[in-house]
Amino acid sequence: MRVTALVLALSAGVISPSAAQPAPSQPAESAVEDVVIARSLRESRSAPTEFCAAARTGFSGVQYEDRYTFWSVATRTSDGRVTDTNAQPIGHLRGCVGPTDDPRVANFYAEGQVSGIPITLAGQCRAPRADNPEPGTTFMACSFEIRNLPTPYIGGHLTTSTMVSKQPVGATSEPPGYVQPSIATIRLWKRR
Repeated sequence: MRVTALVLALSAGVISPSAAQPAPSQPAESAVEDVVIARSLRESRSAPTEFCAAARTGFSGVQYEDRYTFWSVATRTSDGRVTDTNAQPIGHLRGCVGPTDDPRVANFYAEGQVSGIPITLAGQCRAPRADNPEPGTTFMACSFEIRNLPTPYIGGHLTTSTMVSKQPVGATSEPPGYVQPSIATIRLWKRR
């Protein structure tokens, strides 16, 4: 009876053939990219040191030097919801944050490692507006090119969904209840 209902739904166009069966997963040995989902946790924020010099970062006027830990996250497979943002430490970053001509955009540069892979990041974070989603918080979308990767990687990209609160350091946001600062998607590409 189920097979008949599925065939009828497919022929009627109610269910597309691709929805009828899960997409095949790509075998690890033939993958041209590695994808990591992680939570970054800002452990400290201080005045910039020589590490944040313009010769290294590519921008001047650095305001902060930050240290981050990357944590693996756990998700519920039935709906994709994140169930644990601190499953296990998987890396670290040392970063530099500086302004641009647009007060809603910040420059960012960092060096560190994730999943045992050394990475260098450079890019920007953009805030659509302050006090979003509530007073004292600012949502930012960040996009970074990943450089200087070891073999077999040829490049990569890191994007974040970032929440900035009145408490910039640590896991507890102010106001409370937000995962801070970021959930990151890291894509590392290999030569085909």
